Amino acid sequence: MALIKALGFTPKRYPAESVIVGQGEVSDRVFIVESGWGCISHELEGGQRQILDFALTGDIVLPQSYAGSALETFVAQTELSVLVASTKAFTRAAMKSSHLFSLILETLMQHRSVIAQHLTNVGRRSALARTAHLFLELKARLERIGSVTHNSYECPLTQYDLADALGLTPIHVNRMLRELRERKYLEFRQGNVRMLDEPGLTKFARFERDYIER
Repeated sequence: MALIKALGFTPKRYPAESVIVGQGEVSDRVFIVESGWGCISHELEGGQRQILDFALTGDIVLPQSYAGSALETFVAQTELSVLVASTKAFTRAAMKSSHLFSLILETLMQHRSVIAQHLTNVGRRSALARTAHLFLELKARLERIGSVTHNSYECPLTQYDLADALGLTPIHVNRMLRELRERKYLEFRQGNVRMLDEPGLTKFARFERDYIER
C-alpha cells in the first residue's frame, strides 16, 4: 500500500449506487478497492444488464475499453472507498517495479479465471448449481480479506443483482434460494449468507477454489 500511494493514487469515496465509470464513457483510470462492494457489468438495451463480476476489498479494477471508451459499467454496490490513478501513470510505474508488475499480472489472471467460471455458470451449470457456486466463490474471496465470521458473511446483493449475475429472473433466484435453504445447504437472510453444510454444497456445486487462491 505504501508503494501504491507513492505512485500518486488518491483516495476517493462513492455513495452506494454511484456510477463510477459508465459504459461508453471515456475512461483512463485504474481503481483499487479499499472497502465496500463494487459491481462490474455490461449494459444492454432496454435497461437490462449482465453482471460480470463484483469488486471487493483489495481488488484492482481496470475497466475494459476500446478506442478510449469503456466497454463495461463500474458501479458502487455499497458505499465504496477506492484509490484512483490514471492508467498511464499506473502502467509507467508497473514498468519500473517488478513487484507491482507481478501484482498486475496476478490480478489479471485471477480476473480471467473468475470470468471463466461466471461464463460457465451461465452457459452450463444448472440454475441451482450456479447459485450455489456464486455464494461459495464470494465466501472464498471474502475469506482472503478476513470478512467471514463463523461461516457467515455480509452480502449486500438483492435478488435482482443475483438475477443479473446468474442469468436468471428474480423469481427464479427466489426459488433457488428457497431450495438451497430447504436442502439445508445455506441461508440468505437480511443481507447475511450463512453456510449450513459447506462440504455438501461444495460437492453439489463442484466448486474448486483453486482459481481464487492462486
